[in-house]
Amino acid sequence: MVATLALRETYPREVARLTAVPLVTVQRIVDELERQGIVVSRLSGNQRRVTVNAEWIAADELRALALRLLEDMPDLRAAIDGERRRPRRAGKPRDRSGRDAA
Repeated sequence: MVATLALRETYPREVARLTAVPLVTVQRIVDELERQGIVVSRLSGNQRRVTVNAEWIAADELRALALRLLEDMPDLRAAIDGERRRPRRAGKPRDRSGRDAA
């Protein structure tokens, strides 16, 4: 949940990768949060994009709490900060660590 709030919009596989939680577990949690009206999802191609429901009564407070919690989770913060949020340019070389070259 903290990763979802920090990323604003994400998808279950990304949350599973960032948190090292099995994908099926993340999907179940997202399903339950959606049933409760806390998050909403939409299909974008074949991806299920998930975001906090802006109409949910405590959305702003939940987002603020998640950002405060993220300050105490340096590993998750580092993983989120290192995550690409847009596609890599075609043909752009990668450095030895597997990350995109600057």
